[in-house]
Amino acid sequence: MAKTIVSSWLTTLRLHVESKPCVLLRLDEADSTQLRESRLGFNEFTLARPHELLSGIKTPTVCLIFETASSWVREEDAYKHAYIGIVSSRSAVTTLDTRIKIKRAVRIEPGTEQALLKLLGTSSHADQLRKKLELAAPVIVLSPKLSSALISCLAGIAGNEGPMRAVIESLHAPQRYTNFSAVQEDAVQTALKAFGLGASDRAEHVELFEGKATALARVPLLEDAVIENPRASANNDLFLTVQQRMPLIEDSAIEKDARSVPGYTLTSSDLTGRAVFKKGQERLEVFTANRRDLEHVFGVDLIYLNLTKKNIVMVQYKMLEPNRRDGQPSDWLYRPEASMTKEVARMKMFAKQHAPGPLEYRLNPQVFYLKFVKRDGALSSGGIVTPIDHYEQLLADPVCKGPRNAIRISYESLGGRYLRQGAFLDLIQSGYIGAHAATTDYLNTLVDAVLKGNRAVIMAVQSPSDIANETGSS
Repeated sequence: MAKTIVSSWLTTLRLHVESKPCVLLRLDEADSTQLRESRLGFNEFTLARPHELLSGIKTPTVCLIFETASSWVREEDAYKHAYIGIVSSRSAVTTLDTRIKIKRAVRIEPGTEQALLKLLGTSSHADQLRKKLELAAPVIVLSPKLSSALISCLAGIAGNEGPMRAVIESLHAPQRYTNFSAVQEDAVQTALKAFGLGASDRAEHVELFEGKATALARVPLLEDAVIENPRASANNDLFLTVQQRMPLIEDSAIEKDARSVPGYTLTSSDLTGRAVFKKGQERLEVFTANRRDLEHVFGVDLIYLNLTKKNIVMVQYKMLEPNRRDGQPSDWLYRPEASMTKEVARMKMFAKQHAPGPLEYRLNPQVFYLKFVKRDGALSSGGIVTPIDHYEQLLADPVCKGPRNAIRISYESLGGRYLRQGAFLDLIQSGYIGAHAATTDYLNTLVDAVLKGNRAVIMAVQSPSDIANETGSS
């Protein structure tokens, strides 16, 4: 049964479709069959139709997609699926046809047009939709008010909350380092790249928590990914299993408030999101957590634990501020926080206590790395990565001394000596850097310290798929 729900993402989504109305796509049997057999399925595809059918679409906007079951399947056995996605672009491709691109389409309920109509009850919006559905057109552009009303009704179905939130949040992905939401976005993308994922790889499972912002709401998704929106409780602990749990794609429902993993717990009030990816015989589980809203945290840390290579690396993001002259940035400065000295000492001690074994080689056994990014700089421009021992040398380098105890961090001041993003990711993947970590036992120490410092943490755990398959869920 539908319920009334008001969330910030829903308000944003309604406002969006009121300015760029929803599109209803009807796919015939031939198109539906071909998409089911395609690499990305209904999740991402292009569609060409006569100009007059697509001329009223304002991109980017939300689309509702209804497939047609195969005529070879009995009516009572046919699966009827509907999807919600984004029409991201529209352009003429021939003299007669226009092409649209649909991205990020995921399943929602209900699966038929008639069931969709019933959601509107006896309202005037129902009459409007009924008239639209009576048309034989394969593409129908809805009115702004009808779009908003329909979105509200769809969001009232509990299972739709996660998919719909994932759709609207993808329209507002950060592009520049203006705040810590953008930094978290970069940290999540860094973790996915360190795992070796490409643009076409999709998450098999995502959990989003209501009222909590997370970059995991914007990761690529499978069309049938299990997207949940569980409500976190400040009074219950959520024990996150890494090694002793079945794959999340099979563990699709949260049926209890606690799960266990030896040596590591994370309260549900801290957790903001979780996602699972697979590649070959490896899986990556990514968590985001913070005790304050992202607008009020003091920073962002990425912890990458590779149980296959038995190494752990921690990346702490630092925002560079412009040192302006004549209104233009003449240099970029970092002013160390008061706690920085203690953090460096703590990380050095951690690396010392978890040194690689005699048969394990490391180019650098340190766990702690800094990534400097320019405030308001583009996420696509990358950043400057340095190991902590290099950072300590910069503190004593006269070339890097800036005004009021600041440190100059730039290509010029470093003479080009720093890790580029690609090289850094290669070193993580190969296990050539980082402290020794054969289990998840050390996560408690690192994550707890990050959260107590009012910083946001992104924790990525890479492990062989057979670990999860053999142990079962708790």
